[in-house]
Formats: sequence, structure tokens, C-alpha cells
Amino acid sequence: VAGLGAEYMSSTVDMRARLEGRLQRGGFRQGAFGPDYELARFQVAGPTAVPQADASFPDGYSAHGELIFNWDAESLGVLGQRHFRLSIGAEVFNWGRVDVDGRLETQLFHRNLSVGVGGLAVGAGQPGARYLASADARWRFLGGKLYAVGQGGTLLFPTAEGTLRPGAFASVGLGVDNAR
Repeated sequence: VAGLGAEYMSSTVDMRARLEGRLQRGGFRQGAFGPDYELARFQVAGPTAVPQADASFPDGYSAHGELIFNWDAESLGVLGQRHFRLSIGAEVFNWGRVDVDGRLETQLFHRNLSVGVGGLAVGAGQPGARYLASADARWRFLGGKLYAVGQGGTLLFPTAEGTLRPGAFASVGLGVDNAR
């Protein structure tokens, strides 16, 4: 692995970027973690449809990039208070596979409404690719102490046969906190 990174910070912006060149040999994959790693224990993304322990990862090269960008019109001093947050990572392999993971969040109406969307594409450009998406919203009221939250998206369920079955989820709820 060889790479470089950059950071920029001001009173309203926090940005971090990273770019890496990676060499994969002997079935080992650099940086394999996250939700797809857990799903791969049952079935890897791609045409082989076998568990991670039985799959071989092709020898080759990849380029991995990551960007985290936070912006707040007032100040970045309080953790979790951001008018805008973008987090995206992608890895492109020389043999045609592309993995992308990203999330976009924004706070609106005096920070009383938070909306976020996220997505994951693993093995894009190949048969057996995985695509997952989610969205959530949180509305704060009564001075921000009480909130309603809703979430929804797609997911994959492991079956008894060891394959992954697509599904969807939705949830709603109420909560109380003293974060403000």
C-alpha cells in the first residue's frame, strides 16, 4: 500500500482526503472491513457465490480514495452538529470490480430536521454485485429534547443454505435526549 492524504480545517469546514494505490497478492485484500465483510462470511459479492473463506481474491492492483467533508455555517465546535456532511469511499480494481460506499447528511430548519441518505455498491461491474441503499430523517421538537425518527432501506438476509436474500426495512420511533 502506498498513498497520500490531505486535511483542511477552518472554523466552518473540516475536510479529509486520502488516495492509495494497493497491490493484492495471494488472495489477501487490503482494507476489507465494514458491512460487506460481514456479508461475505456467508457469500462474497461476484459470480462465485461462496463464503469468504472459500473464495480467492484475484491478484491485481487497485486505487482507493476516500473523502470526508463537513461544513457548518456557524461553527464546527460541537460534535454531531453539521449543516452538511459527506463521506464517500471508492476502490477500483484493474480487473473490473468497483466498490463504493457513501453517506450524505444535512441539517435544516435551525437543526430541527436531519436528513441522511447512504449507499453501498460492492462488485459493481461484475455479475453478483451488491447494491444497498438507506435513508433516515429525524425531526426535533419541544426545544430539541424530543424527536421522531424514521429509517428505511434495503438489506440482505443470510439463508439456511448460505445464500443472501434481498429484503427491505423500515422503522419509526420517538426519542428523548439532552444533546443540545
